[in-house]
Amino acid sequence: MRIGKYAIAAAMAGVSLAAQAQERPYEIKVCSTSESTVIDKAGEVTILAGVSRGIADSVAPGGPFDKTSFECRGVTNASKAGVDYNSRCTFVDADGHKVVGTTAGTAQGWTWKFLGGTGKWEGIEGGGTGKSVGQYPRLSPTVSAGCGIAKGTYTLKK
Repeated sequence: MRIGKYAIAAAMAGVSLAAQAQERPYEIKVCSTSESTVIDKAGEVTILAGVSRGIADSVAPGGPFDKTSFECRGVTNASKAGVDYNSRCTFVDADGHKVVGTTAGTAQGWTWKFLGGTGKWEGIEGGGTGKSVGQYPRLSPTVSAGCGIAKGTYTLKK
């Protein structure tokens, strides 16, 4: 009978491990254009609202979030002390499945947190960090362009 109890315990442990979500890595290159509008000014502090639209490619071809398009909307605070921002972003893949997340950062880099998803991304959790890898010439005083590398981990809980 003891063998039976151990077998049942081992089988239950295997079930609980299989039910846990597996953490998966991602690394993507994102490139976008951003348009900003000044919404307030107080002394040397400028507050801007912005929209960024662009594309993401997995550093490993065919990897997570490869060939997705995205849009982010956010607020930036700029002063002599520096620049910081917060945005909400939506990524969409070729099948129309969406990933929604939030980002916060400075000129030195940003953090990312997954908030949710649809279709194959339903139940997504996790996050990561990113940094700029190049700025491009401004299209106008209010439109900028650039690329960055973002990496981290995610899990899918279904």
